[in-house]
Amino acid sequence: MSIPPANPLINDPPEWLAKGAPHLWLPYTQMQTTPMALPIAKTDGVRLTLADGRELIDGVSSWWTAAHGYNHPHIRAAVTDQLEKMPHVMLGGLAHEPACRLATRLSEKLPGDLGHVFFSESGSVSVEIAMKIAVQYGINKGKKGRTRFVSFKGGYHGDTLATMSVCDPDEGMHTLFKGAIAEQFICELPNDAEKEAALDAFLGEHGHEVAAVVTEPLVQGAGGMRFHTPETLRKLRALCDKHDVLLILDEIFTGFGRTGSMFACEQAGIVPDIVTLSKALTGGTMALAATIA
Repeated sequence: MSIPPANPLINDPPEWLAKGAPHLWLPYTQMQTTPMALPIAKTDGVRLTLADGRELIDGVSSWWTAAHGYNHPHIRAAVTDQLEKMPHVMLGGLAHEPACRLATRLSEKLPGDLGHVFFSESGSVSVEIAMKIAVQYGINKGKKGRTRFVSFKGGYHGDTLATMSVCDPDEGMHTLFKGAIAEQFICELPNDAEKEAALDAFLGEHGHEVAAVVTEPLVQGAGGMRFHTPETLRKLRALCDKHDVLLILDEIFTGFGRTGSMFACEQAGIVPDIVTLSKALTGGTMALAATIA
């Protein structure tokens, strides 16, 4: 056990931080060299209050989850009311009103016939579920060789082993694992005629191996806020249709108004075969995700 290096922004670490920091493993962090984490005592709106009373503005909304700010009174009241009735019941052969109501509302708000909702606990898992659905779809259709995926340079889709395989293997967060996880087809987004032709040719050659194309619509978030146009999404939809390949849109970052419309795919006027949602889905109050087909 090692104690994190001192943080010059912390005047006097509270006892709970001094005692707990050596045991707390933070994400994307080399714990032996990273200064002690800032101690957050409470939140309100866009503000984080440190243990010593100083305030910070959270400009990333807790990794894009707290879309309505922290401690929003409507969300807090709804969560409190639900906890008094029933905190959680598995969906294995059971159902309850909140799950049915949310599944219905998501189906009504999503475009096209996206109306079958599978709930899970994180964005990574929701993408992995989408990948499993795509593979099983191929098996059910008698296309058992379709077990690989096409994704794009600059893309990020999660931290589980399967989702890591569809992230950018060279410039993304998981370069350490290159060669240790499944190799997928990492292509260039078809954002010009040359790249569109290249992807068309690639799918023509390898489409029989591909279960689905996976991408973040309009914005590659964790990959560096790389934008592409609605026209690029329309090209992707057309190419997937041409080569009989499913299209999975990862709206975990872009969903719920992040790009202006409720869902980014609406700006392109397309309907994916599968869409994944999380982050702002609960306003940052708890872990929840959905895979919709």
